[in-house]
This record gives sequence, structure tokens and C-alpha cells, in this order.
Amino acid sequence: MAMPTAHNIPIYRGLDEKDRQRLTRDVSAAFARAAAEMPAAQKTEPEEEAVGPTSQDLVEIPEFSDLIGVDPAVYRQINAALKAGKQHLMFYGPPGTGKTTLAQLVAGTLHDVYTMITGSADWTSQDVIGGYQPVGEGRVSFVPGVLLQNFDRPLIVDELNRCDIDKVIGPLFTVLSEQKTTLPYRTDIADAESLAYVILPKPKPSAAAHEFAPKPGWRILATINSIDKAALYQMSFALTRRFGWIYVDAPRDLRGFLVEVMHKWEMVDADDEPAGPIPLERIWRAINGARVIGPAPILDMLKTVRAIDPDLNLLAAPEVDQASAYLDGFYMYVLPMLDGILRKQAIAVATEVRDALDLADKSEEARTLAERLMDLAV
Repeated sequence: MAMPTAHNIPIYRGLDEKDRQRLTRDVSAAFARAAAEMPAAQKTEPEEEAVGPTSQDLVEIPEFSDLIGVDPAVYRQINAALKAGKQHLMFYGPPGTGKTTLAQLVAGTLHDVYTMITGSADWTSQDVIGGYQPVGEGRVSFVPGVLLQNFDRPLIVDELNRCDIDKVIGPLFTVLSEQKTTLPYRTDIADAESLAYVILPKPKPSAAAHEFAPKPGWRILATINSIDKAALYQMSFALTRRFGWIYVDAPRDLRGFLVEVMHKWEMVDADDEPAGPIPLERIWRAINGARVIGPAPILDMLKTVRAIDPDLNLLAAPEVDQASAYLDGFYMYVLPMLDGILRKQAIAVATEVRDALDLADKSEEARTLAERLMDLAV
């Protein structure tokens, strides 16, 4: 029977049917009270893009023209993984290399719609797989998580290692190993004899009400910033090998990449070519000496420089009064990404940026640059 304590907390002793029913009612009521007291959550619709055909046939992933600087090996490895039957892909590498965009383009090529979510340290298995939740009128039922809600299309998990990966998708481990998994949730919480929910590894047109079966278009496409791997949650080896890993690096030819972008964006004349290293190339190369970053923050910096000084010659060293445009872009987009670099690396970056912009060694701009970098160094 239920015995109230001094704090009005019921304690249940005994295993008879009447006691079990009382426990079920009390738990359901507790969930309902908690749900009523919680502030309304802001709901966001899944991000979907209709950018490709729904097809069960093998699709060749093309080289995407909008992604300048991606190594052809990336596309070769993606297509090799798909042809080899690898269903789930992991895009990893330095930040800003276009991993998320690449995952979206691949998903859109393989299917007509996809869903994208971003990893969070607050995630639980209930968020991704599902779990018991109050459903109104004092009732509690199993509510599928975001993965099972989108079991018919590619699911992009951006920055996957920001969550406790093994804990969050642990129930899916056997499914990724092409075996079914039984969840610790029943179709009827009040009936101990009711069937438990099951996740199947392969499509099943005649799936029962307690079975979650993926549609042929379902797969996981995830991204990980390799710069975060030491600080964020890690994947176990057993889970790691369930994915095909595609490394997306920064462009190898920094100058060629930047000049191509400048031509494409009409920032320089079509026939203009640099005679030697250009300022932004030297700055990017110095940054990569301390911490490799991809094109995204550099292109943000480039657009900012052009917005501040539309007449600046991007292929030559700036005049004294033009260097501030580069420094503003550097402080806005690049400096925050260098947090935690070593002191000797900070000195090297400051020196190279100063030289690339022809700043005087003792100038206020050079001194401020060095101080801000040193503030981030360890």
C-alpha cells in the first residue's frame, strides 16, 4: 500500500494489482502536473529542402560548383562509400570547410526532403529516440524523438559531438549494426503484458503498430569539427565504425582559392592575377600555422574588407590607411576562432599579419593586434 511520509511523498510496498494501478495513476498525474507548470516550449519546424529526387537507386554525387576548394577526393570517397553500401556518412575536419553545406547538398541529391538538427550537450535519448511523456488528461505514452519522427528521409546531425553521442543514440546502436533493438517502453504503460516498441534496421511495409521501420530513404549524415574533438564528447570505436568518415579539409591552394572567389564575386577584374602572395593569403596561412580553419570565416573577412573599402586592391599590400579594413575583418571573424592557441603561436600570427599588412612594428595597430592575440593565448 502507499504510505505518505512526513514530506507527503508516497512510498509503495507490495506487488498486487491494486497497488500497481495506484502507482500508474500517481505517476501519470505527476507528469500532467509538471507539464502544466512548464512554460510553453517554442516549437520549430524541421528544416526541409526540396532539392533532389526521391530515389531508391544508387545516385552519383556530383561535384557541387558552389563549394569552391573542396578536394575532388571528398566526392570520390562519398561515392565510393555509397557504392560500397555504407548508409551513414560522417563529414569531419576543421571548422568552416563547408561540411554542413556538403551534407545538405548530398542529402538533397539522395532524397527530395531532409531534416537537419544541431547537436547539443542537453540532448538525451528521449530527444532523439523518444520516451514516455504526458499526452494530456493525466495519460503518459511513448512519444517518438526527432529521429523516429523522420525515419523516412535523411537526418543531418550537425556538430554531432556536441552531445553525449553514445548515450543519446545508444538505443540505435544495434540498428546501425543491422539488427533490431527493443526499447524499454511499452505500447500501454498501464499494461505490463503489452508489447514493447521495437526499432527495425530495414524497411518493412507491413510494420506493426509497435514497430518503427525506416523508409528506404533514411540515413544519418553527421558533421564533426575536428578542432572540438578534445573538448567535446567522443564516439566509441564501435559506433565510429558504423559510419563512412569523409575528411573535408581546408583548400590546399589558398591563393588559387581566394583569386577564384574574387573573380567569381567580381571583386577583381577577370584578367587580374597576383604576382606573388596576397595579403589575405598570408594571413590565412599564418592562422593555419596555429589552427587550421576552412574558408567560411576567411570569406566573411573578405566580404567585410570589400564592404569597408570598395576601392581597395585585394591583390596587393594595402596602403597605411587601408590596413584597418583587414584588421576589422580579422577581429570580427577570425580572432574568436584562435582562442586557446599557444603564446608562441599568437606571436607568430601577430608578426605575419603585421607584415602582410605592412604595419609598422611599433604602430598602435600592430600593438593592439599582438595584445588581442596574446589575450587568447595559453
